Amino acid sequence: MQTSSKSPLLILGAPPRGGNHLLSGLLDHHPQLLLPPDEDYLVRHLSRHRLLCWRGMMASRAAIPGFFRRLQKDGHLERINAGHGTEAFGTEDSLDLKAYYDYVGTHHRRGDSDALVRNHVEALAMALGHTEGDGRLRVYFCALQPSKSDLTRVSEMLAHNYDVRAVFLVRDPRAHLASKLVRNPTLDLGRFCQRQNHFWKEIDWFMENCGPALRVRFEDLVTDTQTCMREICDFAGIKFSPAVLEYTQGGEPSHSNSSFAASSGIDYSVLTRYRDSLPAATIAYLEQHCLPELFWPGPPGPQ
Repeated sequence: MQTSSKSPLLILGAPPRGGNHLLSGLLDHHPQLLLPPDEDYLVRHLSRHRLLCWRGMMASRAAIPGFFRRLQKDGHLERINAGHGTEAFGTEDSLDLKAYYDYVGTHHRRGDSDALVRNHVEALAMALGHTEGDGRLRVYFCALQPSKSDLTRVSEMLAHNYDVRAVFLVRDPRAHLASKLVRNPTLDLGRFCQRQNHFWKEIDWFMENCGPALRVRFEDLVTDTQTCMREICDFAGIKFSPAVLEYTQGGEPSHSNSSFAASSGIDYSVLTRYRDSLPAATIAYLEQHCLPELFWPGPPGPQ
C-alpha cells in the first residue's frame, strides 16, 4: 500500500457556537499536540478570497509578515498573545511571535499558493515551541461557516499540503439555534436549516475527498466526556490522559463560553435549555427541515 509523504495534520472544526472552544479546551496542553490557543483565520480568509492568494503570492519576503498579520484579523495573534482574545483566556505569551514572523519571512516563495498555507502552519508550530524530532502533531483549529462552505474550502487547501484527518463537532439544531439566537435574534430559520444540513454533507465530502473524519456530537461530549475523548485520542493517534477531561487554557483551569467552567465543571443545562427559549412552532420547524441525523437521540427530560 502506498503511503503519503505529507506530514500529518489534525483539523478541529465546528460551525460557530458549535462547541469548538470546548473541544480545544479539553485537548489544551496535551503533550503530543501543537494546538494553537485560539481559532485560526488566515487559511479561512485565503480559501474564501482567491485574490488574497494572488496578493500573498506576489508579496516580497519583507512584506509577507505584514500580509499574514492583516489576514489574521489584523493582529489576532498579537491580541491572543496579550491575553485579549474574545473567546480565549489565559493565553498571555503563549506564542513566540518572533519565531512565527521569522519563519514566514524566511520560507516565503513567490508564486506558490500552497507555500502560503504550509508556511503559516509550520510557523504556528514554531511559535508553539516545535523542535525538530519532537513528534508533536500539528493541529488546525477553526470555526467553519457552512454558508461559506468553509469546511470544503479550508480542507481542500490543507489537504494539498498535509495528510489530513479531522474531528468535526455536530450540535443538535434545536440547542444550536438557541445558542446562536443570543447573538443574532433575527436569524432566518430556513437558512439556518440549510446550513445545518450543508455542514453534515460537507463532512461526507471530506471523508470522500480528503481523509478520515470523526463526527462527534457536542451533546455526547458533554454527557459522556471520557468515552468521547478516548475516541478522539485514538482517532488522532495520541495517548489518552485524564487531563483531557478537564477544560483548561494554557494548562490552567479556565472559565469559558462553552459548557465547561472552572468553578462548576459541566453545565448540562446547555443540552435542553432550548425547550424554555424556543417556541414549539420553531422546534417543530427545525425537526421538519433539518436532517434527522443531526438531532441528538439522547434521553428526554432535563439532565
